[in-house]
Amino acid sequence: MTDYARVVSFIFDLFSHEFATQLFFVCLLMTFAFKKRNLFWLRYLLGWGALVGVMWLFRCFVPVPAVLIYLIVLSLLFGIVMLSFKVNFLQALFFVVTAHCIQNLISNVAYMLIYVVMLGTGKNEDYVYYYVEMPIVFAVGLVIEFFTVVRSLRNHEELAFNNIVVLYCSVAFLGVAIFLTHYARNAMWFLLDGLVYMLAIASLFVMATLIIEFMNLSYKKLQKENAVIVGMLRKDKQRYEQAKLSNEKIMIKYHDILKRMHGGIVDYEEMEECESDREIVHSTYFTGNTALDVVLSEKALMCERLGIRLICTADGEAMSFMKPHHIYSLIGNALENAIESVRREDEPSNKEITFNLMKREFMCVCSVSNYTSRVIEFRDGLPVTNKPNAEEHGFGTRSMKNVVKKYDGQIGFYQDGDIFTVTVTIPIVGSAERKKP
Repeated sequence: MTDYARVVSFIFDLFSHEFATQLFFVCLLMTFAFKKRNLFWLRYLLGWGALVGVMWLFRCFVPVPAVLIYLIVLSLLFGIVMLSFKVNFLQALFFVVTAHCIQNLISNVAYMLIYVVMLGTGKNEDYVYYYVEMPIVFAVGLVIEFFTVVRSLRNHEELAFNNIVVLYCSVAFLGVAIFLTHYARNAMWFLLDGLVYMLAIASLFVMATLIIEFMNLSYKKLQKENAVIVGMLRKDKQRYEQAKLSNEKIMIKYHDILKRMHGGIVDYEEMEECESDREIVHSTYFTGNTALDVVLSEKALMCERLGIRLICTADGEAMSFMKPHHIYSLIGNALENAIESVRREDEPSNKEITFNLMKREFMCVCSVSNYTSRVIEFRDGLPVTNKPNAEEHGFGTRSMKNVVKKYDGQIGFYQDGDIFTVTVTIPIVGSAERKKP
């Protein structure tokens, strides 16, 4: 067993220190989650070569306090990350702290296990079994890291952080976790039960640091998405006002022309100017709801120009409790997504969209259906866009969900064979009293 322990110790001391060896493999997994610079592997391996060289220098020729080695390694690792990945200061700091947290947690668990064994047997020489369980714990830890941390980071196209939170996590981790795992371990070597408790506390602190960092990451992502959705809603409101004004101008113009024609006055020049608006007039809807009329007329005109049939049955009164720009945003996004889908179909008979809006007891029920030849992928109940740079798209469906939520309604996206359907149900009773913006 002693010879086996020497072999394992040698392998884990290849980087001059068990800490640096573990940190290397933890960081190696994290490389799958970050955007890389040109000549990445050359930069990355040369950086680690320099770090290992410095570590061997300290071990063989220039003895330094262990805590200082921790700080130097983390500083060098920060430089490696900045050199190898397309990251800013905060993103690099997040990488370093996260990697060190994972290594620290794995190391603490491995030490706690052997200390528990030594407490149970009462034999200090059983420490040799550390070199049996430590590689197993380390391998399991790497698997857990990949399926939790790495996969979570890969779902974040852009890493954004709150400066103060990341700085706090970094300073607190370095100030407390390292102190607990290094100085406390040395000071309490002969108190194995105290060591187990201290390492457990350090592990909980490290886990708390990781949770805070990832909560901050998710919060900043949601904050960014919310800002985009609010901006889209504001833009939809402006588009609604513009479209409403344009429709009113066209209708007034035609009304004036017809009135003069009935009086025996025909202005052919003015009629020729209005000829370009004939298509718009033919696509005009009158549902009993001005906002709905505007958005349906706008999308019907778009469908006509793209050779798409829009089959519409709508009771505009069903949405009378909703704010006009909310109607424009909700219905507009639903129809735009349907148009975007069917316009790519080759068969003309499949270029058809069905829109239904009705009152059903005390509910406003709306549905938009269209043919699709592809299998829709869903994530968190929402269809996943098939456009490149998915992180920059897909806000339309989230904007629809946001509008429906304001009225305590529900929205569902479904695919049944070749038919994709969006269904919205919103309670009508008491909706007019809502004061949500």
